[in-house]
Amino acid sequence: MTTEYYIIINELAGSGHGKAVWETVKPLLEQRQIQFEYRVSAYAGHTTYLATQYAAAHHHRQPGVTPVLLVIGGDGTLNEALNGLMAAHLTDPIPIAYIPGGSGNDFARGLGMATDPAIALAQVLNNMRARPLNVGYYHETLKNEHRYFVNNVGLGFDAQIVDDTNRSQQKGRLGRWSYLSNTLKAFNEQEGFPLAVHLDRQRDSYRHAFLCTVSNHPYFGGGVKILPDADIYDDQLELIVIEEPHWWTVLWLFALLLMGGRHLNSRFVHHYRAKQLHLLVNSVEVGQMDGQTIGNRNYDLYFDTLTYPFWIDTSVQGQH
Repeated sequence: MTTEYYIIINELAGSGHGKAVWETVKPLLEQRQIQFEYRVSAYAGHTTYLATQYAAAHHHRQPGVTPVLLVIGGDGTLNEALNGLMAAHLTDPIPIAYIPGGSGNDFARGLGMATDPAIALAQVLNNMRARPLNVGYYHETLKNEHRYFVNNVGLGFDAQIVDDTNRSQQKGRLGRWSYLSNTLKAFNEQEGFPLAVHLDRQRDSYRHAFLCTVSNHPYFGGGVKILPDADIYDDQLELIVIEEPHWWTVLWLFALLLMGGRHLNSRFVHHYRAKQLHLLVNSVEVGQMDGQTIGNRNYDLYFDTLTYPFWIDTSVQGQH
């Protein structure tokens, strides 16, 4: 069985870190005589387009050849690639490989993947079979929008941090710390909003929700372990809702978070775990998906999970 790699590089990820990763990876591929072709993602949405075009061209596979889409960039680049492949509606999906090159790299962290480019490449090249991983899906009914995500979808406080960070010039310089540097600004900007949470027959309403995040694994914001029990290998999503707090409550919750997830036991925090969720927000709020802003509007979101094949072997711990 031969593996052929189609590589999409976001050189601007991490304010140029994606380009540096590619400059490390390319000679290693050539040294090992790996069959590959590559494209550079040049603008927002370009990775989605390239992935869709690649999938359309390879819907009929050659016998004995496994096509793999290798993404080099940040979580947002990986998100675009996944959505591009899903848009092709292939009966035999093309596996995704990934080498982190962004600022936050929460997907790699949640998967337990190496962030060193040479080791991450070894985790891809030494993989022998596609491995199904859990990904999230949402249908936003007000705009009839269907999207897939690898990390999380957030409304309110965390989305405001993402939006402020993406608009600032600090993201590339500070990496994961850029999210923390915008936390105070977002805290002052974000107001409580009405939120309805539905799962099975349970119906909960919050008059002053402040943070609302649906996650596929423990991390968000460049390494903040906000949902420590979330697992990328199961079919469950986790939701955390925090009501509008005072500043001293935020400090207390942050201290509890640092103590191994004890913040989930606070009366200010509401925690859900389910395969399917329904969230309704009847006020204009900013939203984020995998570190990219998805709009500033009302939301009627139905969440679910499914599996998608990935071409990564995290048991590889060194360069081979």
